[in-house]
Amino acid sequence: MSRRAVIAGIGHTAFGRFPERSAWDLEMEAAVAAVSDAGIEPTDVDGLLTDPGAVQGVLDGITPHFLRLGALLGLDPAYTGTEILGGAGSVAIVERAALAVEAGLCDTCLCVYGDSALSSAGSYAYGRGDEAAFGFFGAVGLHALAAQRHMHLYGTRPEHLGEVATAARAGALRTAHAQNRHAISMDDYFDSEPVVEPLRRLDCCLVSDGAAAVVVTTEERARDLPRPPARILGHAQAHSLSTYASPEHFERLPAARCGPAALGRAGVTPADVDVALLYDCFTIVVLLQLEDYGFCKKGEAGPFVEDGRIARGGALPVNPSGGLLAEGYGGGMLHVIEAVRQLRGEAAERQVAGAEIALVSGHGLGMNTHATLVLG
Repeated sequence: MSRRAVIAGIGHTAFGRFPERSAWDLEMEAAVAAVSDAGIEPTDVDGLLTDPGAVQGVLDGITPHFLRLGALLGLDPAYTGTEILGGAGSVAIVERAALAVEAGLCDTCLCVYGDSALSSAGSYAYGRGDEAAFGFFGAVGLHALAAQRHMHLYGTRPEHLGEVATAARAGALRTAHAQNRHAISMDDYFDSEPVVEPLRRLDCCLVSDGAAAVVVTTEERARDLPRPPARILGHAQAHSLSTYASPEHFERLPAARCGPAALGRAGVTPADVDVALLYDCFTIVVLLQLEDYGFCKKGEAGPFVEDGRIARGGALPVNPSGGLLAEGYGGGMLHVIEAVRQLRGEAAERQVAGAEIALVSGHGLGMNTHATLVLG
């Protein structure tokens, strides 16, 4: 295929609690913003892919999400669909859009994430799998087991998780639209209440109402558009569907498989990555990804993040806008948008100098799904 896919437009709403607005309303705002940022007309959009959050994707998931959103936007696309891969969904739909554009199934694909989880009762309260019968509810418990395992095997300390949390908040201070712009110290981290041992409240991501969208089109089409595009250099997915039956389920993410594949397709190595937008639903997931992507050896992520190494100005800036821990829960699409801003040089106070290669990850469900994008 001779067509190359790029991200040509980005847009998002504010993130927080907006009980007066529906998820559909938020999604339409983000979609319009992305189309406007790309400098195209709505009539140019002939592809629509969506990533519904917990409310629309699970609790209200009977009607296909793309169908209603497309109708609200007035679209009759040549290519459409909805992905429900948990936190991997946003990166996955950008990958799917790239495949569709490069295959000629559409020319300009709009990718939209949105949800109203903070204003909807029970968004994350539902049981997951047979283990719910024994009181094992929610993502916090699942990732707490991974954190316990990492501490047991490698001597990882709570301070290492705290490094991830404090770096995220520091990034959010430089992000005008961030949902939580309050700095925290390591003492604040240890003072935060425990949720599921060893995870504290500050180890856990935000819950948000909000929406975010990107426009994927061809490199040729982007030459006529007003903003520099972010090229999609490589991407890959991997999934661990055996869950707890796998002896490595709590030790190694599917990122260990799709990370090297995506980097290889992009023709780069971890050392070439200037900024990493790592899915950070919990602090432990950042540590696991640093190892599985090859930024450090297995078991060494704790020492790797010490002394501000992943903060702005560190050796590997991670989530300079604050990520899910502080910027807002954008399903992973805010990570894609921050990568584009960094590559455009539009990140203002949080700009990583000379950013040319960005890695973006998505991680979802019961640590089952993972997707990786390499942008340049």
